[in-house]
Amino acid sequence: MSRKPGTLGALAAAVLFTAGCQASTITANSDGDNGDAGKAYETLPFTDIIPMEEGPVEIDGSNEITIGFSQTCFNHPWRTEMIESAKAEVARHEGVELIVADGNCEVADQSNDVADLLSKGVDAIILSPVESAGLAPAARRVMDAGLPLIVLDRDVPADKTLFAGQSNEEMAYETAKTMIEDLDGEGKILEITGLSGSSAATDRSAGLRRALKEASGIEVLAVGDGEWVREPAVALMDDWLTKYDDIDAVFSHAEESSWGAQQAIANAGRCDAEILHYTHDGSSPGFEWVAEGGFQADGNYSPYIGDIGVRAALGALQGEPMPGAEEYEEPGQRLQLPSLSTVVPENAEEWIPKGWGGFDKPVDPCA
Repeated sequence: MSRKPGTLGALAAAVLFTAGCQASTITANSDGDNGDAGKAYETLPFTDIIPMEEGPVEIDGSNEITIGFSQTCFNHPWRTEMIESAKAEVARHEGVELIVADGNCEVADQSNDVADLLSKGVDAIILSPVESAGLAPAARRVMDAGLPLIVLDRDVPADKTLFAGQSNEEMAYETAKTMIEDLDGEGKILEITGLSGSSAATDRSAGLRRALKEASGIEVLAVGDGEWVREPAVALMDDWLTKYDDIDAVFSHAEESSWGAQQAIANAGRCDAEILHYTHDGSSPGFEWVAEGGFQADGNYSPYIGDIGVRAALGALQGEPMPGAEEYEEPGQRLQLPSLSTVVPENAEEWIPKGWGGFDKPVDPCA
């Protein structure tokens, strides 16, 4: 059940550039042949969440509906795959159009994107924020405009119609428990976080800390912000390798950070140290690294939730309740998606075809 971009990418899209916020904007609609879209839709993991029949959705006597999607950025395949899953849902509903704006991984740009989408007269907005607190004012603008606001993956501390995502804390907790078991409860580790200030990074750190409370023999040598991408992790690991002679494991919030850390280890000639890697994000190349021993565990976090956002937006416009949604500590309602299995060597082969990512598997510089 492969979910490579080549499959989902069969959906038609036009790419424009908006000069106002200097961000790419993708527009996608349900016009045209939906045969490929239907096949793509069937590969998605959460189609039973907020289920919706295929066909037009009528709001106030019209099925012409425009949904704005403010995406963190387009620079990471995890993010682009989320967009593809949203397009797969749009293709099922005649008359629905999706406008996706690229926030360039900047709070100011993404905030401007939300304002721009509102000015275009969209009927609802999906928001996947680059940073939680920084996008709260943008979220409030959507709600003040009386539009449904669906927040995906990372939350905002502001009112919203629905926040949907897997539990980053539970995922990291399970990955950390695997690390602790592999180390027999004793060792020195490093933590490379996701972007500081994002709810996902905060929650993944919380999951690690919760697991470490059960393992007093594990020492955290240092923590650094890897920003979800490779280059900052290389720099962090370069620095740490000069400071610490004894490192047992690196706990990274993202596969890209783990690949960066491994490159730094190779650059420093420290491959013989056999530093273990525990990571998160759930790509097929990441799972291949687990199978081959480059990673010891990979937290399984699916990007294929854009379709949930589209269905939630359409349901909210129809005044429908959100099945499974509940009140929680932040304003609005939360729909917590089911956790997926932590991928370890024993189950990696099973999960490789279920992962995301059409990019080539990075070469292990220590292999």
